[in-house]
Amino acid sequence: MAEMNRISRFFVNRSSARRNTRIYEWIRANLSLPPGAACLEIGCGSGDMAARLVDGFRPARYVATDLDPRQLDAAREALARRYPNGPPIALELRTADMLALPFPDASFDAVFAFVAIHHASPKHRDFANVPRALSEIDRVLRPVGSLVYEEIEHKEKIRQWLVDHGYALTGIQRNWKRESVLAQKPGHPP
Repeated sequence: MAEMNRISRFFVNRSSARRNTRIYEWIRANLSLPPGAACLEIGCGSGDMAARLVDGFRPARYVATDLDPRQLDAAREALARRYPNGPPIALELRTADMLALPFPDASFDAVFAFVAIHHASPKHRDFANVPRALSEIDRVLRPVGSLVYEEIEHKEKIRQWLVDHGYALTGIQRNWKRESVLAQKPGHPP
């Protein structure tokens, strides 16, 4: 997975508030998490969605990851401003590559990825590494867990991969170039 360039980091960190408000409201209306939920976010950017989801859903654990340490630094700074007395105890920031997630199998009730999955390959239009990233997400997601993502690239191919692996697409919202999807992993709760 490639790190973002300076211009990409600028857009991720500065121009996502309206999009995040929209997607957060859609998630609140469509996602239910079990009590004591553990959540993972891939490509947390500025940490804005992590904060919204932690504040709104109150999971027991929320691990916000990014491959780029500069993104994690930006998230720490933004979260320090949002939480002057310290971030919620459930919120953890961590470096992680979506192609080799450093978590045990079936660790999370929900995985979030906001315009991040296409970054699995070095070039946005290259789908080559995306199935590997989806396999890693599948590995760390518990049975009947939820994958919630928004994408601008490979939308049909990602949906098809999920369907081919037994996921139920329980919510889809389309906006101009973006598509938000809520997909439930097959299986029985533990």
